[in-house]
Amino acid sequence: MTKNVKAIAITLTSVTILAGLGFLGFLKFTRSIHQQRSCEWANIDNIELHTGIDIPKILTSDCEYNKKLNTKTASFSIDTGNVDISKYILRNKFNKIQAMTGFGLEELLKNEHIAGLKSTSGLYYAKGSSLGETWQSILENPTGKLWVTIKFKD
Repeated sequence: MTKNVKAIAITLTSVTILAGLGFLGFLKFTRSIHQQRSCEWANIDNIELHTGIDIPKILTSDCEYNKKLNTKTASFSIDTGNVDISKYILRNKFNKIQAMTGFGLEELLKNEHIAGLKSTSGLYYAKGSSLGETWQSILENPTGKLWVTIKFKD
């Protein structure tokens, strides 16, 4: 009987230790994604972690990290054939843009494509900040073009 109790205790201890190590490994991996500044490795995951915006299936993307300004700017062409943009807007809490100025998205408005838009029809924005970092995003509906800028704290 004591052999069974001892075996169960050893098994439970081993499982607990393995689960703890697995959890710590997962935390370390997630933290390394969060700390990325480059556009090469885990770019979409990094943007999702900083903004809370889901980046769905995409067709193309472009990204640039400005080390001097500590800012990442990315654009994505969402696969509108597989993503319902109206539901995407609601799920990610985008707001309709009424005018091209006065809504606090100055960094994104420097983007030559956005600056060239003449109408706010179909444009939506989301923005936020966390732990000293700020982010801004504009979505063009129905084209599914998404721009995101993150100004990192460190």
